[in-house]
Parts: sequence; C-alpha cells; structure tokens
Amino acid sequence: MEQPSHDLRAHVPTAIEGTGTRSVSLIVVGAIHVGLAFALIAGLKSGVLDKPLEELKAEVVQPKDVVKPPPPPPPDLAKPPPPFVPPPEISIASDAPSTNAITTQSTTPTPPAPPAPAPTQLSAIGRTHTLPPYPELSRKLSEQGSVTLEVTINEEGDCTDATVQNSSGSQRLDDAAVSWVKSHWRWNPPTQNGKPSSARTLVKVTFNLKTG
Repeated sequence: MEQPSHDLRAHVPTAIEGTGTRSVSLIVVGAIHVGLAFALIAGLKSGVLDKPLEELKAEVVQPKDVVKPPPPPPPDLAKPPPPFVPPPEISIASDAPSTNAITTQSTTPTPPAPPAPAPTQLSAIGRTHTLPPYPELSRKLSEQGSVTLEVTINEEGDCTDATVQNSSGSQRLDDAAVSWVKSHWRWNPPTQNGKPSSARTLVKVTFNLKTG
C-alpha cells in the first residue's frame, strides 16, 4: 500500500524569511528605547533648567585660640608655727602680816593616862558549884564515882559546853554531871585590858553514896 507523500517545503520557513523577521523586531525595540531615552533626557533638562543655580562659597574658618586656665598656685610650704606653750604661773606668797598678839602657853602638865587594868583569872562562883541530885537508879544499883569534865565558859561566865574527860564508870552519873554543871555552875570570866573573855577549864564532880 503506498504511503501518501507530503511536500515539506510548503510549511518550513526559509532562512531568509526568519532573518528578516528578527531584524524588524530588533529595530522596533531599539526605536522604543531611543524614544524613552530622549523623553527622559528632555524631562531632566526642563527640571534642571527651571531651578536657579545655587552659589556655593568656600570659607576658611580659622580655629579659635583656646584660653587655658592658669596653673594652680604652688602649695604653701611655709613651716607651721611652733606650738604655743603658756608660761608657767609663778605665785609668790607674801609674808603674813605680823601681829602684835601675845600667845601664852599653858604650863600645867597633862595628867598621865591611867594604867590599863591588870588581867584577872577565871574564878568560880562557889555558891553555884553544888552537887547534882543522885540518880535513883544509880543509887539502887550502888553506882558511884567521880567524873572529870572540860567546860567552856563565855564572857558572861556561863557554861556553854561540857565534855567528859574521865568517866565515873556509869553513863547515868556522867550524864547527870554534864546536865547539872551546864545549867547551874557559873564563873567570873577572865579579863584582858578590863574586858571579859571566854575560857576553858576542868572540873570534877563526885558521886558518893555515903554523902549523896
């Protein structure tokens, strides 16, 4: 079967036709650009020419002299004055005015002070140194004997304490002696420079069935 043949030359533009079309386009574009350039230049000229030209002047300004402040005065190096020391006060006592008064001195001798009283010794007040009552139970049990006591005497002559130094052998007899001496016996206290003082001494109390 035969394929139909087509004439391709009727549809493909020739090289000459393509070149002419491109040249015309370039000329048109260039004419547009030139017109725009002329219009822009004309507008700029009209705007620039309408305004007056400003006169520019150049002036040389001389720098002003800066006035510097005067330098500070030098410090005062003068020596300080010496410290003031007041002069000492000197007072001269004037002699007392003499008087014509006559003074007399007593010729009466001063009596000597009385001598201190002599010290005295401890002495018993005899009427108070009585025998204590005989304890009944000791009498029934035939208890007898002597008890030695050390007593303490104050400035008033009273017995303030009594302790057994030598026992009678019976506690009842010892207790009876201590109680009786402390409550009944009295002394004249010793003195020193006229003043009474306390003392201590030993006393003996005897319990005898024959005399008791």
